[in-house]
Amino acid sequence: MVYGLGMDSDEYTAAAVGACYKRLDDLGRLMLIWRDNKNRKPRIMNPRAIAISVVVLYGLVFAGGCAGVQKPQETGFLSDYSNLEEKDEGFLFYTAGKSGDYDKFIIEPVVLLFTPNEVDPDFTDEELLELQQYFRDAVVEEFTRDNGYEIVAKPGPRTARIRMGIADVKQTIGALNVTIYTKWTGAGIGGASAEGEMLDSISGEQLAAAVRWGGGSRVLRAGFTEMGDAKIAINKWAKDLRTLMDKAHGRT
Repeated sequence: MVYGLGMDSDEYTAAAVGACYKRLDDLGRLMLIWRDNKNRKPRIMNPRAIAISVVVLYGLVFAGGCAGVQKPQETGFLSDYSNLEEKDEGFLFYTAGKSGDYDKFIIEPVVLLFTPNEVDPDFTDEELLELQQYFRDAVVEEFTRDNGYEIVAKPGPRTARIRMGIADVKQTIGALNVTIYTKWTGAGIGGASAEGEMLDSISGEQLAAAVRWGGGSRVLRAGFTEMGDAKIAINKWAKDLRTLMDKAHGRT
């Protein structure tokens, strides 16, 4: 079962292959053989180019490089989903317009909103726990930098509670993340999806909520770590959260 998508690995592979048909034009410049415009004779690419093309084809067709991280189904984690609206690609958002009234925050531990595949897991329990801690640390770092906001442990006036959960994690294929050729096609790019909300720490009123999903970067390299692209996505979400909070406080 593929995390967060409700389909088994065969169905996921079929979906990935189907998506790849829409991107076959991307492979035009990486053809193994092409015709010389003048002599109309077939010319073979050098071995390095052939190797790159083979890796790209593998990533696109077999590694699900075209499929990407999908919009997650509602997990029930948020206290209310009814007000969410599309803000951007891979981003549903709601705000009650009261975030500027809060300058202290309780950032709860990040939870896992899916059940890992016990038979053939992509990640160990330790890796998933590390990603959960990484997510929380990224948000804390963004909130506290440059004389930002106070992180507290107890409810109180002007204090909001931030809850976050990881709904899906897509594995980075490290071997496909080391050259610009493979990054350009999207092959091997992993990612994640998440849900989060901000609540009044006393009343429990939902002040803001978001659902995010997406992959890593075609420019930034995630390296050989299987969670590299998920962390790239998380870093972006943490920065976006700080930006939204600053706007609510009139800091930008």
